[in-house]
Amino acid sequence: MMVKDCMRSDVVYVSVPGTREDVLQLMAEKQVNGVPVVKKGTKSLVGIVTRTDLLRKADENQLAMLMVRDPETVTPRTDIRTALKIMIEKRFRRLPVVEKDNLVGLVSIPDILGATLEGNEKFGLLELSEFVKRTVTAIWEKTPLPLSYVIMEMAGKNGLVVLGEGGNVSGMITVSDYIRLSEVTIEDNISQTFSGTDSSVDWGWTSKDFLVVTKKLLRLPGTAVQEVMTKNIISFTEITTVEECVRTLRTEDIDQAPVLSVTGSLVGMIEDQDLLPLALKSLDED
Repeated sequence: MMVKDCMRSDVVYVSVPGTREDVLQLMAEKQVNGVPVVKKGTKSLVGIVTRTDLLRKADENQLAMLMVRDPETVTPRTDIRTALKIMIEKRFRRLPVVEKDNLVGLVSIPDILGATLEGNEKFGLLELSEFVKRTVTAIWEKTPLPLSYVIMEMAGKNGLVVLGEGGNVSGMITVSDYIRLSEVTIEDNISQTFSGTDSSVDWGWTSKDFLVVTKKLLRLPGTAVQEVMTKNIISFTEITTVEECVRTLRTEDIDQAPVLSVTGSLVGMIEDQDLLPLALKSLDED
């Protein structure tokens, strides 16, 4: 199997020259967390930019300085095993597909899992139990939204399980939710205000409802997580099959979900990335 057999050719991308605002707007509109960057007026790939890049370079506004230059790429004729190994080793969620340095597609984890594990009579029928992560990062449903974002970043997660008073799973909040809920506003004096030299600024989790990311603000409402979380969440059990899990993740356009016991108690999480080694194994034994 080659990359062309499962890649997507309808690629969302941004162009340089461009700004942080261009990326944030596109991410909010398309509900994506990373996009390729091309030279303006062409399809010539020059970089890739993700949500993490926006946060890592908090004082930079120019896209050329925010993006990762010369990203890892594959071609339509690259063996899918090669793409899989890169994703597993580098923990990438997506790889740009190029032809003569021009962007022609994008291959992502859902694309590969769908092509390798859905309809697979041997590996697709395995139960999720052996792939579940038993360590879960969770927050209380009354946690302030800006604080929940900080917790997610510190934990290195793309989403958090939200628990109610009795420890029951009441919802989830993910990166896509934060992007959807945020709004970009202009603030020219941010570096002075938040430099720590202004004693008149009384800053705390509840006194300011936004996160500083640059001279622009990624503004989050100061409400409790329970007010904005996704309540009707998708979940699996330990006996859910891999095929059913992959199909649901792809259909619902999510990358992770809680795994519950037969009594409804939280036992772990399943992330699509956890299934990549199984996809590679299925190809090796094909």
